[in-house]
Amino acid sequence: MCIGIVGRVVEFDAAGPAVARTGTVDTVVGRRQVCFAFLPDAAVGDLVLVHSGYAIDRVDDADGDGGGR
Repeated sequence: MCIGIVGRVVEFDAAGPAVARTGTVDTVVGRRQVCFAFLPDAAVGDLVLVHSGYAIDRVDDADGDGGGR
């Protein structure tokens, strides 16, 4: 069984290559540093599903838990 957590994208790190950019996601368990290699077009404010440190999919607000706190 795999576990993912939903969170809202807060910011992206300025340094680093665009193909593997990282950023901060606010979740119900706190803020996490996440890699956006699988969602290169993610934007601040998006609700995303995070698994093993990677944002793997977008989530509609109606489907998620509200994204963080």
